[in-house]
Amino acid sequence: MKRLLVVLLAFFAVGSVLSQSPAKVRITTWNLEWFPNGSAREATPEKQAQRIQAAADVLKKLNPDILLLQEVRDYDACNRLAEAIQPGAYTVAICSAFKGGKQEEAILAKIPAQAAWSESWESMEGIDPPRGFAFAWFKIGNADIGVYSLHLKSNLVTHGDPVAEAAKNIRKREVAIDQLMTHVRDFIGAKIPAINRLIIRFSESDRKL
Repeated sequence: MKRLLVVLLAFFAVGSVLSQSPAKVRITTWNLEWFPNGSAREATPEKQAQRIQAAADVLKKLNPDILLLQEVRDYDACNRLAEAIQPGAYTVAICSAFKGGKQEEAILAKIPAQAAWSESWESMEGIDPPRGFAFAWFKIGNADIGVYSLHLKSNLVTHGDPVAEAAKNIRKREVAIDQLMTHVRDFIGAKIPAINRLIIRFSESDRKL
């Protein structure tokens, strides 16, 4: 399994400085790449189980409080991974169901989510970005944390003029980011002002942006 794994250790002040030390929140993000099949093709149940256990073995050592996943097949795959990491410790706060499926965004956590949802990228002027984002709101002490997990269009060129395809892919990412920023400003900022910290995590493959 190719591992694109990032661990973020965030410190959030909860309570007064004099009475309580900052709380540690460990956040792990991982593009699992067509999980648990390993490709667009359906793997055998045995192969899927092996991949789930291999991912769980890594995550068990990291022991994240919040887990952001990209390219997971569905809710069932998320739930099986959660149970393999530590039975009963994690819940699936959100698993998207984008058009086409099989490369979903998900957020798992030990902490109950106040709210969670997903949203597909919208088309604009003929530009139709794939997938979308998942979002969850967590309350940890006095901190209200909004967490985004998203996966932008990659630079993959499968046909046609490479230059034209690259330009189209860049435009798809721009359209997606515009939608994300609008969501942060017009929805989170206007309707959930209690959220005072945001974590936005892109898939590793999006670093080509």
